[in-house]
Amino acid sequence: MKLGKKFILMWVIAMFFITLTCSVAYLVTQQSLRLGANAVPAQLAMDTAIKLQEGQSPEASVPKNKVDASQSGDGFVMIFDKNKNLVATSGLMKTQEPKYPKGVLDNVSKKDEDRVTWQTQDELRFATVAIKSNQYYIVGASSLLETENLISHISKLVMYIWLACLVGSVIAMLVIFTFIKKSLTPKLS
Repeated sequence: MKLGKKFILMWVIAMFFITLTCSVAYLVTQQSLRLGANAVPAQLAMDTAIKLQEGQSPEASVPKNKVDASQSGDGFVMIFDKNKNLVATSGLMKTQEPKYPKGVLDNVSKKDEDRVTWQTQDELRFATVAIKSNQYYIVGASSLLETENLISHISKLVMYIWLACLVGSVIAMLVIFTFIKKSLTPKLS
């Protein structure tokens, strides 16, 4: 095999591993951030479940301050009765009560918990954790806007790093190839 082909093969192998490393780094970071976005909704749902188990009414179990979830990044809670009707919420979508998908609550009936990304008709996205407690379904929710912005910045950073590795590896391979080729070329006296 000619020297040039060997260098190209080495470069392709190096870029494969660089691409794999960048992809894994992005995937792990993206999943860590997205799964971490469930922390606030899970805590809100669990705290609300405790209040309900202590005998508080659904209205008294949710935070008093209403959050406009269409504009705020604060978390909020929704409580549904056994028929999956909303009975209390600390979150509004502008001035209306949120319309959470009943299918998620159907899954909670089977599994006791479900963690999903909820996208509203207005294209707003929320990390949600839905649990069942006594005769109620409790959903904690929090906007994914900041998490998704962070993931977008990280994806750009990983892409820039990958491109820098691509350019750097091409330059390095050309320099090494030129050096080796010069050392192998017979000198004329």
